Amino acid sequence: MTGILAALFAAALVVGMTVRAVRAPRGQRARAAFGPLMGAGETYQELHTGQRGLHDSMIEAIAEQEQRPSRTDADGDGGGTPTG
Repeated sequence: MTGILAALFAAALVVGMTVRAVRAPRGQRARAAFGPLMGAGETYQELHTGQRGLHDSMIEAIAEQEQRPSRTDADGDGGGTPTG
């Protein structure tokens, strides 16, 4: 009985991934098909290790960059070409 349920679960995963891949735009089929599995793996890793996942880390890094100006923003040279 457990084998039948495992086979049905695996079949549902394959069908779902296939449908997502077929409906996705041409250049993003693999990402669309495997995205849910990758997200589940990342969540498992977060729960298992207690660390933030890659997605959360990237969002935090982008937010920090938006708050701090880059070094080229505060050069003080006026940001243009010399007119001299």
